[in-house]
Amino acid sequence: MIFDPQLPKETMSPKELHNQVWDDTIAASAQQFAEGCPDDHAKSIYGENLYWGWDSEDLGNLDKYGVQASKSWEKEFQDYGWQGPTLTQESYDTGIGHATQMAWASSNKIGCGAKNCGVDPKNGMNKVTVVCQYQEKGNTIPEKI
Repeated sequence: MIFDPQLPKETMSPKELHNQVWDDTIAASAQQFAEGCPDDHAKSIYGENLYWGWDSEDLGNLDKYGVQASKSWEKEFQDYGWQGPTLTQESYDTGIGHATQMAWASSNKIGCGAKNCGVDPKNGMNKVTVVCQYQEKGNTIPEKI
């Protein structure tokens, strides 16, 4: 399921509101990768964030997991802090890589997809995979976020 780029504005971060545009080609790439229920990043021309969610109930509409993924990635700044405008190895290693990819100044196109991966044999719960890809790639050390 490719996410609807017309999600309510209250679910979008300030970065998304003013600088990123939805790209259908990138969304198709993200969806294609999500279809494989990956456990690790793609070798891709795009920057990428991954999110996994589990639920004992039916997953239903997957858009809510896109919102959860975005909030989870953005929360890294609150959890680990903002260390300055330039990405260093030290700041990246704190765990802010998803948030910095979302905020990366030159990443002006985004596309996301999600897949209901069925029951995860590791925990017996329904698993969803969310993939968002960005053009240009971010998280280049030592460049400005």
